[in-house]
Amino acid sequence: MSGRSHAHRCNIHLKGGTGKSTAAINLGAALAGKRRVLLIDLDGQRTLSFGLGLDGAEPTALDWLNNETIAPVQTAVKNLDLIPGDIGMFRLTANVDIFAPSLKRIRSLEYDLVLMDCPPSLGVASVQAILNSDRVLMPTLCEPASLKGLSDALSLIRGENDRIPVDVLRCRYRRQLVLTREADDLLVEGATDLGYSLLYATIPENISVSEAIAQQQPVSEYAPNSTGARAYKSLAKEVAKSWGCHEQ
Repeated sequence: MSGRSHAHRCNIHLKGGTGKSTAAINLGAALAGKRRVLLIDLDGQRTLSFGLGLDGAEPTALDWLNNETIAPVQTAVKNLDLIPGDIGMFRLTANVDIFAPSLKRIRSLEYDLVLMDCPPSLGVASVQAILNSDRVLMPTLCEPASLKGLSDALSLIRGENDRIPVDVLRCRYRRQLVLTREADDLLVEGATDLGYSLLYATIPENISVSEAIAQQQPVSEYAPNSTGARAYKSLAKEVAKSWGCHEQ
């Protein structure tokens, strides 16, 4: 499912506050070193676009979904392109599948991987992205409220596509906390009970990751030797292998 003829499509989804857009930026940048990666910002809040210094750039995801032939915007990171977000995504409605033809139009651009950053709610954009993705990546915090949100979101996703693979990523991870270790146990149990893959790589609580977003850069560019940058590099290595994303 990888390679230039069929770019691997991953949908990054879960409620706000879990590091969803941050994960999209930094995983995309880490994978783009040896692959052509396209990020699509489907969230009307446009955090992904802001984090790459391209909030307000055009053409946007709404233009793309409105059947316009567009050229993705080049980011400052080599091999990493973006279809920027649009506040109009909050009002997106559709009675037919608008994602399949839109994704077909970018196939000729020969990306190895497409990461779609979805809104936290399960509206039109999220549902259609799920139905047109090869898999879903769900960031979560090791906290009781987030774990409940994970279970609820997974149920909703399975209701739309009961066969799509789901990978769970632990973000803002604080290994030293008892609460984190207890949550880890629940996540391991949930992987069996709920049928998701718990990724081995974790993204620690790291100030460089937050600062990088404020500076509108991936952490790999802002602080390449930081704990956060090393964590995303490990994550990229793990998912590239499990998703079958070949290098150029």
